[in-house]
Amino acid sequence: MTLDDDVARLARTPPFHLLPREAVQLIAFSCGKRRFKAGEILFRPGEAGDGAYFLHSGAVLMSKHGPGPEGEKRVMAGALIGESALYAPVIRQVGAQVAEDAVLIPVPRETFRRMLAEFPAAAEKVRATLAERAHRLVEGLDAARVRSLDVIVQKPRSRP
Repeated sequence: MTLDDDVARLARTPPFHLLPREAVQLIAFSCGKRRFKAGEILFRPGEAGDGAYFLHSGAVLMSKHGPGPEGEKRVMAGALIGESALYAPVIRQVGAQVAEDAVLIPVPRETFRRMLAEFPAAAEKVRATLAERAHRLVEGLDAARVRSLDVIVQKPRSRP
């Protein structure tokens, strides 16, 4: 695949879909592709995350508790793994292990931040999208809190 193919694939994936083509080209060119063999560990739960991985081809298993059928999710080509680590330092909540030989594009947070500094309009789009996602998350948490209070606080029974 050519650099143009890589750019086209990245450009279809959030948050890269918010960026101008030149910004996506910069990421694809500066990050490059890496080949991983089945069984290799990308990261483990509890590790610090310093960037994301774009899964170009192959498959990766995401798991909170390590290898095994419980709680695993198979991620296929076109996915961005560990997106939140692009924005801020995070502790990985899940692990990622290559399920079948794969080609990934590691995107370090620092590279992503430099690109955003070069493209301020794109940075604003990313910021607005993250703000909207955070707003929806808070609304969902508030709704869950209210539902849990409804279960805890029961209406008094009326007496005959």
